[in-house]
Amino acid sequence: MTAAIAFISETNKKSGISKELEEEFINIIEKGLIFTKFQPIVCLATGNVVAYEALSRGPEASMFENPIFLFEVAEKLEMLEDLDMLCREKAIMNAKILGMNTKPIKLFINIDAACITYSKHDKGKTKTLIEEFEFEMDNVVLEITERTFINDSQIFHQALSHYQSQGFSIAIDDLGSGSAGLRLISEINPQKVKIDKFLVENIDKSFKKQAIVKMLVDMCHRVLNSKIVAEGIETFEEFTTVKMLGIDWGQGYLFGKPSSTLQLVSGYVKNKIILQQHANGGEVFSDESRIENIASLNVPAFHCDTQIGKLVETFNQNPEMLGIPIVNNGIPAGLVMKTNLFSQLSKKFGYDLFYKRPVSYLMGTTFLTVDVSEDIDSVAKQVLSRDFSMLYDIFIITNNNKYYGVSTVHALLEKMTTLKIKHASQANPLTGLPGNDSIKVFVEKQIRAGQDFACVYFDLDFFKAYNDYYGFCKGDEVLKKTAYLIMEIFSVSRIGYVGHIGGDDFIAIIHTEEAQDLCARFIREFDAMVPKLYAEIDVKNGCIETLDRNNLKCRFPLMSVSLAVVESKENSRFQALLEISTVAAEMKKKAKAVKGSVFLINQRAN
Repeated sequence: MTAAIAFISETNKKSGISKELEEEFINIIEKGLIFTKFQPIVCLATGNVVAYEALSRGPEASMFENPIFLFEVAEKLEMLEDLDMLCREKAIMNAKILGMNTKPIKLFINIDAACITYSKHDKGKTKTLIEEFEFEMDNVVLEITERTFINDSQIFHQALSHYQSQGFSIAIDDLGSGSAGLRLISEINPQKVKIDKFLVENIDKSFKKQAIVKMLVDMCHRVLNSKIVAEGIETFEEFTTVKMLGIDWGQGYLFGKPSSTLQLVSGYVKNKIILQQHANGGEVFSDESRIENIASLNVPAFHCDTQIGKLVETFNQNPEMLGIPIVNNGIPAGLVMKTNLFSQLSKKFGYDLFYKRPVSYLMGTTFLTVDVSEDIDSVAKQVLSRDFSMLYDIFIITNNNKYYGVSTVHALLEKMTTLKIKHASQANPLTGLPGNDSIKVFVEKQIRAGQDFACVYFDLDFFKAYNDYYGFCKGDEVLKKTAYLIMEIFSVSRIGYVGHIGGDDFIAIIHTEEAQDLCARFIREFDAMVPKLYAEIDVKNGCIETLDRNNLKCRFPLMSVSLAVVESKENSRFQALLEISTVAAEMKKKAKAVKGSVFLINQRAN
């Protein structure tokens, strides 16, 4: 290394890099002063983290902390490959330290496209690092960036093929930022494609950007069968738009900034994603809506070298079988649909030509794969975005990229219909929030998990009088505005579940430590909202005059709200929702006896 550095010092006098800067950079390389930040990549359908991208930085508070400057200096000093390999090593090592090798999520590692073509490129080093730090090869994605021009495209493609043969997934970065990304995806078959943040920024306000992204999504889904990641999502409007356009995963400050820890998506953001899914008619029964529930596990997968005759026998023995997946080392490599196979064999000399040949001669290489954890709605969009000729092909389900099972369009539509009916029957028709059955399932799930949580019960005081006085249309508006305010405030919780029991009764499930602050904030904002719901004269009078339950004229104050908070935590665990609701009913009576808006917290022991 010393001789190489001396050579670099001589040959880079014309580079424009000062001696001090050069020495500082060499010190970084020699001492390994590269630090890794991890940014979450999120499934847009569920809000769950599916991967982390490892982002390399130089020493904090130095010029080299900026990765663009760091790599620009490396290129000028002809040390790009040294830096690139150091960044890979640090990314894998730091991910291991954070325990990422034990999680069923993917690690995206950036590699510079030009480095692959260098003659001194250390082939096999990345795989050795993956094995050394005990990562599953399936869970590592090599994200190809193109900071420099690739001089030898043949060597580059040979290197990429080598990585893919080792079991690495390949992702193409910054699609849409120039011709480089398009050239790369046209020449290789990436498993992941990242849409450049330039196209995502303010996409909700640009029909041109939406049209371009829609075209890229269709191309990647139909032609490449690739997962698509939108970079740079910073607002809910951008999130909603890219999700509508069919993007699978998202990355950006909305979900989390680069961090030295493995950050999760905030409860507020995740619950807003779930509630939006719910409001759009999406399924909220997360366990039931996983694609795993419609997987057929009895469909055998064959190796690429299997003779076509073996598949013919299998189809003949199983008339109901529509297609057979083809795998290589457990990873899906192709698909043979029965109709396509027998169509080829029925041609003149078809049996003679193909019967004893390997299935790789006839298998389709364009097919849809989805992970067991994906939700029904997300998979349905991918299925329907396929080319019409493949619309009714079976799709392959994987678990950590390995073959798991298959499913059909018929099974998908049948499950979607069942879930939609169940959703409609259990959601409150006015607010679209989960109803009593869903609330019961959620609360009892928290109880079984032994979690600390608090149930906040909401009851509007004098709502019936308001409804009688102003009419049910205005009354419904009050309920919808109250529901929105509850969602806005309580969904920021680490749990943040909101339901509508019925009428003017709502419930929120939050963490016990957050109850005091969130309830106080809700009451402040609710009381500020109330005067806007009344006519000016009624606000001035501080009351309305209408009939009471005995049909007698009576004055009723402006609405207030009573909150009963029931905590389940260590030394005071509840065993069922019925116990919680009984305690809550007693507390609501006490809260409603207090004038004005109030919240009471039950802090029982044992």
